[in-house]
Amino acid sequence: MKTIATFSKPEEAHLLRTRLEAVGIQAFVQDEFMVQMDLLYSNAIGGVRVQVADEDGEEAALLLREDRGVEEVQCDPRCPKCGSTALESESYSKRFAFLSVLLLPFPLIIPRPRIRCTHCLHTW
Repeated sequence: MKTIATFSKPEEAHLLRTRLEAVGIQAFVQDEFMVQMDLLYSNAIGGVRVQVADEDGEEAALLLREDRGVEEVQCDPRCPKCGSTALESESYSKRFAFLSVLLLPFPLIIPRPRIRCTHCLHTW
C-alpha cells in the first residue's frame, strides 16, 4: 500500500477516496477512527492517510496533480427586474430622510437594509 495524501480530518480523506474510486482506483482511508476519538491525535499520528495499491500509485498521483477539484461558481447577485450586477446597499431610506428634513430640523433615519439596482433603480 502506498500513501498518496494525508489530511487532518477524516471527511477530507473520504472525499479524496470517493474521487479516486470514481475513476476506478480502489483507495482506503487509514487512521480515521483514531482521529475521530480525539482530533488532537491527528498531528501525533501524522493525520488521516489515503492509501492505494502500489500498482495504482502512479495513476493516483497523476490524478492528484491534474485534478483541480470542484471549480468555484461565482454567484454574483443580480437585479430581479433587469438582471444587472451593478447593485448598492441601502441601510436606510434616503427618500424618507429627505422628506423628514422638510418637516423637522433633523432627518429621521429608520434603519431598513435594502438593495438597489443602479441601472433601473429597482429596490428590494
